[in-house]
Amino acid sequence: MQVAFRCDASLQIGSGHVMRCLTLAEALRLRGHTCRFICRDLPGQMAERIESSGFAVTLLPAPDGGFVPGAKAPFHAQWAAVPWQTDATQTRAALAADYDWLVLDHYAFDAQWEKAVRPAAARIMVIDDLGDRSHMADLLLDQNLGRQAADYDGLLPDTAERLIGPRFALLRPEFEAARAQSLARRKACGFALRHLMIFLGGMDLPDVTGRALAALAADLPPSVRQITVVMGPSAPCLGSVQEQAKAMPIPTRVLVGVTDMAALMAEADLAIGAAGGTAWERCVQGLPSLIVVLAHNQQEGAEALAKAGAAMLAGAAADAALGKSLCDAVVRLSRDPIAMEAMSACAAKVADGLGAARVAVAMEIPVQLRRASMADAQTVWHWRQGLPQMAFRSGANTPLADHLTWFQHALSAADRRLFIATNNGIALGHLRLDLHAQGAATVSILLAPDARGKGLGLRLLARLADLARDEGLHHLVAEVHPSNASSRALFLAAGYAETGHANDYVHLSLPLRGLQTPDPRVI
Repeated sequence: MQVAFRCDASLQIGSGHVMRCLTLAEALRLRGHTCRFICRDLPGQMAERIESSGFAVTLLPAPDGGFVPGAKAPFHAQWAAVPWQTDATQTRAALAADYDWLVLDHYAFDAQWEKAVRPAAARIMVIDDLGDRSHMADLLLDQNLGRQAADYDGLLPDTAERLIGPRFALLRPEFEAARAQSLARRKACGFALRHLMIFLGGMDLPDVTGRALAALAADLPPSVRQITVVMGPSAPCLGSVQEQAKAMPIPTRVLVGVTDMAALMAEADLAIGAAGGTAWERCVQGLPSLIVVLAHNQQEGAEALAKAGAAMLAGAAADAALGKSLCDAVVRLSRDPIAMEAMSACAAKVADGLGAARVAVAMEIPVQLRRASMADAQTVWHWRQGLPQMAFRSGANTPLADHLTWFQHALSAADRRLFIATNNGIALGHLRLDLHAQGAATVSILLAPDARGKGLGLRLLARLADLARDEGLHHLVAEVHPSNASSRALFLAAGYAETGHANDYVHLSLPLRGLQTPDPRVI
């Protein structure tokens, strides 16, 4: 595939959008695909970093500084620094050739921009965190904890696939590689707080780092023996932080342009960090965190992390007493290893570090859902053959004639919905809703033999949940034989919770509002 990325970094935007796009580009390159970047020449742009990673980058012209967004523009339109029409025209010119995918990671643009650029790409993928504007996309990724697919209802075409939650977080492979060692080290150390890490993103415009160091210098817990500060080379407060570090009462190092963040996180006992993309990196490592909201769009994710027990919300960058709040929290946690252990365990459940690979697969195998017809009946029967009897209440070896009769009846039944998942017209799986009273339905899923083991099951269950919402349903249930471990794990990963056993089957339930956090252990 030929994939183009449109994303920006700047002193205002920060570096996170470019960094997560680089992570996805690297995952795609490992799978044999070609990627390139299109970025605007803004103060703090990261063209050099992109090129050093081995990707071509085109810099759009620097803005003239006279752009004023219109009244109906997206909330972050100013981040583009030029009118969306200008950006769309320049982006199309930079693309020059047709691409299989255009990946947009930019809060400044919405469906208008995407419609204008669409002729240059077969498909458009949008990476978003806000759910505050419409998109003309084929695939949307929102990796935030607490986000629900329903948050994008009415903002996407009905055919668009949604990848929702930290299970799809775009993290470099070294975080997953260091996960086991990181978790084991903390356990062996009894979750003592000796090494504190501070990383507030590449820019840290509000100088939260300096405020935290100032407070810690005056009231440092005796157990803390080392502080590691990480900053970007363009951070405006870098010089002052370096001077503060020299005056700290314990060894405090300031690292710039770090390339192995996973190793640093594995060495740390507690982190002070932002509620953006690095929060998922810390979760993979099981690193307890004090999180700071640097921008209003991080508030919801920060609260979700705190609610999940994966971090403590220390406050927002605008809080005048933030430095003291951070210091007080460090002091409390230094005296409470039980709380540190609990936070580590909860964090490790949020993300597993395999999200980039999952997203790459979703781009390679785009999935569409359509209503089933009798032309699908025999195909579904063949898919059933060879599976264990316990996979089906009626048995896997139902005679073809009986199956065709049942299928024809099911297609016309008012209380059943049958669907076929396809990729470019090739059938991948069969999904079914059996409607009950009071807005509930039982879910069934069957993958084609060639589609198994590719992570499609979770995506299809998510699509089925979207369809169920469209039907006005508020609750889904599933029944799985206790010995069917893979199916049981799939439903748990999709957010279903076990509600008991009946008639030799495990019963699982999924509310369609207030979805539970997916289990990150299941690929």
